[in-house]
Amino acid sequence: MKKLSILLLFSLLIVQVSFSQAVEFKFNNNGEFKILQLTDTHIAVGKNNQQHVMDLLITLVKEETPDLVVFTGDVITDSDNPKPCYEIFEAFFKARQIPWAVTLGNHDAENEMPRNDVASILDGLDYCINQSVDNLKGANFLYEVKSSTAANTKAILYFLDSQDYSTIKPRVDGYGWFSTDQVVWYKEQSQKFIEENKDTIPALAFFHIPLPEYTDAWNNGKVFGYKKEPECCPKINSGMFAAMVEQGDVMGTFVGHDHVNDYVASYYNIALTYGRASGAENSYGDLMQGGRVIVLKEGKRTFDTWIREKDGAVTQTCNFPDSFK
Repeated sequence: MKKLSILLLFSLLIVQVSFSQAVEFKFNNNGEFKILQLTDTHIAVGKNNQQHVMDLLITLVKEETPDLVVFTGDVITDSDNPKPCYEIFEAFFKARQIPWAVTLGNHDAENEMPRNDVASILDGLDYCINQSVDNLKGANFLYEVKSSTAANTKAILYFLDSQDYSTIKPRVDGYGWFSTDQVVWYKEQSQKFIEENKDTIPALAFFHIPLPEYTDAWNNGKVFGYKKEPECCPKINSGMFAAMVEQGDVMGTFVGHDHVNDYVASYYNIALTYGRASGAENSYGDLMQGGRVIVLKEGKRTFDTWIREKDGAVTQTCNFPDSFK
């Protein structure tokens, strides 16, 4: 009996650990895959400020019925142990059987818990698809979206850790940037898919801190949405955007960090995009608390996107690339 109990416990642990690996994303029968992006919730442990985010999440999930929810950083802040707050999200998504993912921001590991330990918490939560790569700092992973009718890959979702702050102060101040290892990892994964599929697979990338190219994109031409503060980019450009242009797969990047920017701007055929800040309304100027919706189209290098606000209103609907021609 004791041996049987141990085997049963071990089996349950295997099921829990391997959940994210068992998720298979597929385009639906209409050839669409819907993602809901939340960003900068800034939940502080012990300060009773998670409920307004949960209320928003309930509204957005009810209105949009997404296939995946992505938090792009600064999710749980001011905490030496964010796990209890993440477990509230875990219970929400488990009850609704909705997969979710988290990329880390500059505030997610500011206290005593190391960044990789925060990433490890997320790797073990139910319905969370995080599967952090061992040899990279933070939360870096990818997921495939399969065809609605076959087993072949039709889209790639990259989840990247844009780090937190410069590690070479005082020579270079400000926010962190993608390491060379991360750029190499992205290019290797992208190239592998190109070679396996004999074609470039459309992709999206999610992270927290905007690339330096966001400023150029805003100044370059047609945009949808608002810029109400300067882009808070790293001072070092380590080449992630150049790598994405060279590979030709990423058609959109989705970030947060700047609380009152929510625009989409096209730059070298990539949509550089902000989410809508999802934290307390009174912390973020005059943009209403909300989230960004992204709808991928099977077999096409295109997506629809819009902002869904906490009162249910839809704004800033556009299509990439058609709306930018």
